[in-house]
Amino acid sequence: MRSIRNLLSLMNFMISHIFREGNVCADWLANKGSHLVGYEEIDISNLDLSFRGMLLVDKASLPYIRHG
Repeated sequence: MRSIRNLLSLMNFMISHIFREGNVCADWLANKGSHLVGYEEIDISNLDLSFRGMLLVDKASLPYIRHG
């Protein structure tokens, strides 16, 4: 932690927290990655249907409403 703080003291930065609803695409990818055993390349032509929908909502700058 000390090394990280020393490195950060040399940079101009801002840290903020964004709830998972604020970036559902990153949340989906992180969740998928946490369950992977090995390396998996994501092919844009063969995206999971739910992830494709999240990308479209994000691209349209619409809020994502989480259900369930």
